[in-house]
Amino acid sequence: MNTLETPPASPNPDAGKSTVTRLGAVRWLSPTELVRTGLKAVLAAVFGQYADRREMQQGPMFEQSSFEHPATGEFWFDYVSDLGDGSAATYSVASLPASDLDPPDAGVVLPRGSVLVMGGDQVYPFGDVAAYEQRTTEVYAAALPQPADGTTADSPVLYAIPGNHDWYDGLTAFLRVFGQQADIGGWCTRQKRSYFALDLPHGWWLLAIDIQLDTYIDKPQLEYFKKVAEKIGDGDSVVVCTAVPSWYDETDSSIDRLAYFLRYSLGERARQVRVVLTGDVHHYARYQSDQPGTPILVTAGTGGAYASATHLLPEKLPVSAKLSDTRADSTARVTYERRGDTWPPQAESSRVSWTVLWRLATRNWTLLLVFAGLYGLISAATLFDGWLWVVALLAAAAGGAVAFTHPKTGGRWRRWRYGAGLAVLQLAPAVATVVYFARTVDEWGWLAQAGAVVAAALVGGVVVAELLAAWLLVVSRRQVNVNELFAALSLEDYKGFLRCRIAADGALTIFPIGLRKSVRAWQPATGDKGPRLIPREPEKLDVRLIEPPVRVTRTER
Repeated sequence: MNTLETPPASPNPDAGKSTVTRLGAVRWLSPTELVRTGLKAVLAAVFGQYADRREMQQGPMFEQSSFEHPATGEFWFDYVSDLGDGSAATYSVASLPASDLDPPDAGVVLPRGSVLVMGGDQVYPFGDVAAYEQRTTEVYAAALPQPADGTTADSPVLYAIPGNHDWYDGLTAFLRVFGQQADIGGWCTRQKRSYFALDLPHGWWLLAIDIQLDTYIDKPQLEYFKKVAEKIGDGDSVVVCTAVPSWYDETDSSIDRLAYFLRYSLGERARQVRVVLTGDVHHYARYQSDQPGTPILVTAGTGGAYASATHLLPEKLPVSAKLSDTRADSTARVTYERRGDTWPPQAESSRVSWTVLWRLATRNWTLLLVFAGLYGLISAATLFDGWLWVVALLAAAAGGAVAFTHPKTGGRWRRWRYGAGLAVLQLAPAVATVVYFARTVDEWGWLAQAGAVVAAALVGGVVVAELLAAWLLVVSRRQVNVNELFAALSLEDYKGFLRCRIAADGALTIFPIGLRKSVRAWQPATGDKGPRLIPREPEKLDVRLIEPPVRVTRTER
């Protein structure tokens, strides 16, 4: 880890401190990361039940109403989600909402938004003060530094809601970063709680909710939005931001929680929800229904974290009708269809998925070491007749295979079935190694035996890694371990965000911005204005529209 520090460019002391800590993308399949993140998730889930920080956001210091953003003409705001991973990808994206854009396929200049909404998972692999500073705040501060004269009159306002990775420390660091009205470079923050409501121009509202690890919504938060709903007019329209795409959950548990929020807090205003924005899954996809009164469902988790698969997305989704009609029967479904293009494009997503055959080992090399170590131990234990150790190691490997298996649907039985298949695939070469060492290598001299153990470790580690990669590639087609397939790739490309315009006539237009390739090489900028870092030649930010602009009309009275 090192830092790229820009030289002081102005009397503003904050400007001269703009640095970006150069961190690589998180290697999610490394054993240390798997264990550490898993423990954080368990602790967050346990302690979140007994010490919900949202219920503590009460009293004068947390007093918060809706935030007004009036405008007479066009109003622009931006949405970005799932950022704070590797510094190259995060800074590449951060430089986009910090500036006006002129994509060649847009036909018009898209001015910088007056508001930036961060939709969850602002830091990876988990939230703490140091991680937020290194992976998020200093990156966005470098992309949009505070003006040299310290003025903030025209500065954009930044709001954020937490995702599951923000919750891993119980929300403590998140509130310190986004809930104390402190500037982040040239971005101002206003919120005091982990949720908020924006009163936007021309009859639009944006309601951003905190779903706490996709479990439930607390009573104080429900009451807050219930008061906000009293301000929403009959002809107003609503955008809801949530940290999880509940329409991907085939158990309906996530949809039930979102529907409960709509029913309890918004009541009759729930029918005025026109768009639901979310991240969590690191791709762009849009689903719509032809049934009147149903909101557009947009997943846009492309802010910097590893790209997720799109070639496995269904063309149609049976979504619970409770999302559009809170009084609907629990079994009622509304058919949503995937519209427009995805990001990454489906053809490229399919092609890139095959690279797991070499990227799993090269980008998660510590996992390769663990496999090699396991084979070395099994081989050595066989030579010294440590059969109890051999059985224990094989059993531990089989248990790890089952624990690693995560089917999207089908419950426990499907998990055991696919997990057993992975265990057999992983243990077959191990058993063959045991038999070979017991029958052949056992008769060799000690030096030859030592060489055989090293060879078994090296070859076995590579073979098992390749078998795991091949297994991921195959079972992902059955909606098993899809997330792990692309997490193993750590793709820093196919990033983006949403730039949104509210016209004077009340129409909302969403411009999905895609960045085909993140810039890896940056250099200090000259001058006292603009971003602190610019792409090093010949690299550049290849900005384009993911699909044509999506126009959403306002709710009819």
